[in-house]
Amino acid sequence: MFKKNPTSVRLTLRALGYLLSYPDAQLRSVMPQLIDALQVEQALTTERMAELEAVCQHLAALDPLEAEARYVDNFDRGRQTSLHLFEHVHGDSRDRGPALIDLMQTYEKAGLQFQADELPDHLPVVLEFASTQPPEVAKEFLGEMAHILNALFSALVARSSPYASVIAAVLEVSGQ
Repeated sequence: MFKKNPTSVRLTLRALGYLLSYPDAQLRSVMPQLIDALQVEQALTTERMAELEAVCQHLAALDPLEAEARYVDNFDRGRQTSLHLFEHVHGDSRDRGPALIDLMQTYEKAGLQFQADELPDHLPVVLEFASTQPPEVAKEFLGEMAHILNALFSALVARSSPYASVIAAVLEVSGQ
């Protein structure tokens, strides 16, 4: 199926970042609005949208504790599926600190002040930042991380995680 060349990917990136957030009651309560936000810009293929709708339905149908436990199992147990992108590249090495500082400076150069509960390389934070940029800048920025996103996608597919569809959508928005 063909997708339109979106003039904006702001809502799409924010919705995808939100889908990758901890699935607390707040997130589960706004699943229909997330799908609506993803449909507005038509930045994703019909097939990808169907996958994301299925992910939202799946998360909404799970027992809250089960949804939270699966999220932790997916993203907080091991480097291969970490949402902290520099974990994939630097692990616990000394290089991670300077990389995080560089990323924070990227945010600041764009006129944004970093104030999040997560580290600046946490994928939902990265997507929030990208959503503030013009579409081509956002795509280029995310494209620089494509190798990490592809590795994360592959690891989630290997675990049969529905979150793989969300990472695939991020890759699709970035033109990968």
